[in-house]
Amino acid sequence: MSLNEHTKIKMTKYIILALITIGILIGCSIKKKKSETNTQTAEENPFMDMRNMAFSVKPDQIELENIADNKVYGLITEMEMNPGVASLISFLSGDTSLYLSSGGGYIGAGTDEKINKIVTEKIEEFQKYLSKAKKIENPKLPEKGMVNFNFMTKNGIYSVSENISDLKNGKSELSELFIGVNEIITQIRIYHSNQ
Repeated sequence: MSLNEHTKIKMTKYIILALITIGILIGCSIKKKKSETNTQTAEENPFMDMRNMAFSVKPDQIELENIADNKVYGLITEMEMNPGVASLISFLSGDTSLYLSSGGGYIGAGTDEKINKIVTEKIEEFQKYLSKAKKIENPKLPEKGMVNFNFMTKNGIYSVSENISDLKNGKSELSELFIGVNEIITQIRIYHSNQ
């Protein structure tokens, strides 16, 4: 056997060994991912805890302690989605997150300077809709086909519900508010797709 043939056989063995090793590593990785998925499914969904935390945020916690009692410092918009609910949390500080009742979502998009500026401007604009809402004690999840707009103030939480189809078709006096909320959601998605 020539030196060339011996080298070829040796190389072939190394390639086969490398392929077997890669196959084993891939197999282990797949098993690990399946195991992690099963563990996540078994864990409790954090949506309601995250939602409750958002509704309990006070102005001083987001460095807005010197605002008027009736100033909107946050808007929590909740939309019924088939299936589940999406909650967009946006504060005058520029902080914003999107929680999904499926357990997914986007947290901390307000750290992006562009999004922070947009959210701050939108919350300022949303102040004019406060008069359309009524004070509530306990914010409820939206009913089928509805969107709940929950305005956070030092005086408490004010809420108004609207049919999603009326909002989309421009038939509601809150349609512009809905458009503003969707602009924030779009910016969050763009931000996270670039991460």
